[in-house]
Amino acid sequence: MANNIISSLGGGSGIDTTSLINDLVSINRAPDENRLDTKEATLETQISDYGLLRSALSELEASVAQLGSADTFNAKSVSIPETSQLALTGLDSSAVAGSYQVEIDQIAQSQSLASVGFNDADASIGQGEITLRFGQWNGALDDFAVDTEKNGATITIDDSNNTLEGLRDAINSADVGAQASIVSDGSSYRLLLTGPTGASNEVELTVAEDPSAPGLSQFDFNTLNQNMSELQGGQDAILRVNGLQVTRETNNVDDVINGLSMDLFSASNTETISITISEDRDLAETAIRDFVDAYNNFLYAVEQLVGINDETGEYGSLHNDSMADNVIDQVRNVIKSSVPGIDNGFASLAQLGIQTNVKDGTLSINEDPNRVNTNFNAVMSQNYDLVRDLFVPQTSSDSSAIEVTNFTQNSKPGNYEVVITQQPSRGTLAGGAVAAFPLDTTGKDYSFEITVDDKTAQISLPDGKVYASGAELATEVESLINASQELAGTRTQVAVEFDGGALHFTSEAYGSSSQVEVTNVGADAADLGLSIAAGVAGTNVAGTVDGVAAFGSGQVLLPKLGSAAEGLALKVKEGATTANINFSRGFSGGMSSLINGFLDNNGLIAARENNIEKSLVDVEDDRTDLDRRTDAYRARLESQFLAMELIVNNLTNTGSFLEDINDRLPFTAQS
Repeated sequence: MANNIISSLGGGSGIDTTSLINDLVSINRAPDENRLDTKEATLETQISDYGLLRSALSELEASVAQLGSADTFNAKSVSIPETSQLALTGLDSSAVAGSYQVEIDQIAQSQSLASVGFNDADASIGQGEITLRFGQWNGALDDFAVDTEKNGATITIDDSNNTLEGLRDAINSADVGAQASIVSDGSSYRLLLTGPTGASNEVELTVAEDPSAPGLSQFDFNTLNQNMSELQGGQDAILRVNGLQVTRETNNVDDVINGLSMDLFSASNTETISITISEDRDLAETAIRDFVDAYNNFLYAVEQLVGINDETGEYGSLHNDSMADNVIDQVRNVIKSSVPGIDNGFASLAQLGIQTNVKDGTLSINEDPNRVNTNFNAVMSQNYDLVRDLFVPQTSSDSSAIEVTNFTQNSKPGNYEVVITQQPSRGTLAGGAVAAFPLDTTGKDYSFEITVDDKTAQISLPDGKVYASGAELATEVESLINASQELAGTRTQVAVEFDGGALHFTSEAYGSSSQVEVTNVGADAADLGLSIAAGVAGTNVAGTVDGVAAFGSGQVLLPKLGSAAEGLALKVKEGATTANINFSRGFSGGMSSLINGFLDNNGLIAARENNIEKSLVDVEDDRTDLDRRTDAYRARLESQFLAMELIVNNLTNTGSFLEDINDRLPFTAQS
């Protein structure tokens, strides 16, 4: 139908009506289409330019973040002569500058035990439990001092793993530091057990054999039975630093010279190694200068977006964009403002010698020797610690018993008063009087069930052992509890002391969930002073921060949500009463927090970009509406011109008819 209409246009009048309609439609559509094209181009340019703004902010933040690291200001360098005795493996910012003379007298080694020989690696070995503990043997191997600070393990051997290979795998799976392997000596297979390096990392093995499946006792290595053979004993590394002798369990030494890590390879009684650690302030100075350059580059980049663009000579697409102006103004305000929370009088970039140029807002570094008070080089030389505190986040407390351990984006810089109203405490249990010493376990049922916090362990003192003192008994009980399957490798631990003729148990955890309870006892446990009893539960710390009640959990005190101190985490030790704490984000923390807020997925820039995307969708909707209106306008014109053509065609036909009549009339006919 549309084609018929179009083909009819111009048929009667001879006018190019189709072209005329196209021109009229174009003229009618042009204003709205130009407006939409302009709006779409502007919006797309703004999207692109907000991307450029994001990029400029990200580059600035990367420079600021470098200034926020304490390592930047505490950097060190180290020099050492060539040596085969040791190798340096790490140097961190905590290292203290100085010269150190190091001599290595002995390197650490591991104790190694070997079992009797077996015909096959999968030979049956019996069943039961093996308790593995760490400590130190005397030279005669007739006395073992348990190290209660180290976690041992109780290893179960049953139908599923009662072979030499199964025992090897079970020991390794316990993951307590002892390594088991199977070696062949050519005629048999032996279990080789190697402990960690160190004199107090030697191993004791005590077997509780299953009478129905004997044989496991051949792996005993304790004061009563030594069916394993010691191939070598454990020993500590011994070294001297500036003449002071120190020992370490391992050859990986990272705490003798603070901040310096080294691996020891060999000992020598003739060689002295000179290690020199120096301050390296060049890193901090470079970071500050890089920041000044980064900020000036940021200003140039954003000026192309909100001011006159150098390439086009026209205003950028974000000119008069209030949100973009707000972002830039807030960054500038941080540059010129004092850093909140710093109360040492050194709180602005201007005091460091970084000055703002009035004309264009860029930064420059004052290195004029005549302006000593704000000369960058002089300030860096004379007030380096203040410079570090200006940039790096800082927390402090005037009480050693209350420590600020963390802060969040919600924490506001400032000074806060902390008052402790309830001390943190640990769960305890006091036993009754212990039988006289020496205490002989032979033929006795010295077993008990104990719950520490949320874990319950079955404990039994080994048969045939004699404890000479209460301290020795307490050490044994503590080791057995912490090495039990239920507690080994977990954060749940207990300390056991002998005091006033009784055993005293204390959970290592703080808070209301900290508790110690004896839930079952063996027939002779009364000799140990133990009976079924519940101890005293621990308490959570309680207190206020600036007069507002805080939330306590264990030793941790958290200020109320919504308060200025929200997000600060305070670790409170027993005996704490009050403290004044201070928190500053430093220049870097404040600037990074601001920029990251802008760049966040829910930040101002993302919100503005979402609005622009919605406006682009609106433009597409307007185009669709314009197309609909244009089609309607074209249809109306075509209808009107078709009517005109019909009229013209009728008039033409009438004229032809009249001319024909005229030609046939007597007086008008042509001869």
